[in-house]
Amino acid sequence: MRRLPMLAGALAAALALSACAVPRERAAEDLRPAKLAVAPSEVDDVVAKYREVRSAAVDALDAKPLSTVETGPVLAVDTGMFEVAELLEREEFALDGPFTVESTMLPRFDSYPLWFVALVRDEETGRRQLQVYERTTAADPWLLTATPELAGDTPLPEMRRVGDATRRVGPDDGEGMVTAPRSALQGLASALDEPEAEEAAAWAEDPFVVQMRETATQNADLEGSDFAQSWAADEQIYALRTADGGALVFGTLLRQDTFDVDAGLRVTWPEESPQRAFWPDGVVGRGSLRYYHQVLVRVPPAGSDEPAATLGTFGGVVGSAGQ
Repeated sequence: MRRLPMLAGALAAALALSACAVPRERAAEDLRPAKLAVAPSEVDDVVAKYREVRSAAVDALDAKPLSTVETGPVLAVDTGMFEVAELLEREEFALDGPFTVESTMLPRFDSYPLWFVALVRDEETGRRQLQVYERTTAADPWLLTATPELAGDTPLPEMRRVGDATRRVGPDDGEGMVTAPRSALQGLASALDEPEAEEAAAWAEDPFVVQMRETATQNADLEGSDFAQSWAADEQIYALRTADGGALVFGTLLRQDTFDVDAGLRVTWPEESPQRAFWPDGVVGRGSLRYYHQVLVRVPPAGSDEPAATLGTFGGVVGSAGQ
C-alpha cells in the first residue's frame, strides 16, 4: 500500500469534517479486475474431472491420460513416478483415491491465463494438497500446474480476501513482506545449492532443507563415487496474499544429482530407490538424475521475526543420464 499524500493541516481538517472525499490513489484492493478465475460452483467439477482421469491412469499404470489434465513440472513428476512404479512394481501414488475440496482461493483477473487454488483432501488417507489449476484461454481445459502436499496437519494462514476473491501477489512484488516471492524461492534454492553460504543460515532449520541435506549427505557418503548436487528456481511462480500481509508462494525447484564413479568400480543402489529403477545394473563412469520439487513457501509480513519457510512439497525424479 502506498502512503497517501499529507495535506495541509487546515485543509485536511476541513475535508475531514465535511462530507467531501479526499482525492487519493486507489488502493490495490480497489483495482478489482472484472473476472473471477472460476465460478465457485465450477470448482468441484474441475477437481472431479482431474480426479477421474488420474484414477483411470493409476488403475492402468499409464501416465499418458494425465497430459489432458496436467502440465509442466506436475506432469513431469507424475510421468517419472509412473515410470519408477512400473520398474519397481510399486502401486502407491499421492492422492490415488477419492478426494474432496476443503476450501478454495479464487483470484480475479483482467485477462488470460487464469488460475485458482483448491485445498483437497484424500478421503482415505487424510493427506492434503494445495492444487493450482490454470487455464490459458477460454477454449482450453483447466490443467493442474502445481500440487504441493501439506506436511501432516500443517495449518494454513488466513488469506486476504476482497469480496469473493483472494488477492494475488506479483512474483517480484515484495511490498509489505520480508522478501518478494521470487526472491524467497531463489533464496531457498541458493540455501540448498550452497549450504555453507552465510545466506543459507536462514533456512537451516526448515524441514524440507533438512531432509534434502540429509539425502545429499547419504549420497556423498557412498563409497567409490564422488557426488555433486545443484539447485535452481524455476521461473513459474504463483503467489497469494495472506491476511497478515505476507504471502503463500507456489514454485518449483530444479535439482540434479551427479555421481562420478571411480575407475573400475560399479555403484548400485537399494531395491526401492529411484536410482535402482533407472539404473538396475548400477552406474559405471558418470550418472545423473534430475528432479523437480514443487514447494509451498510461507513468506512473512515485513517486520516479522520469522523467516520464510516451506509448508508443503511435491516432487520426484523426472529424468536420467548415465552409463
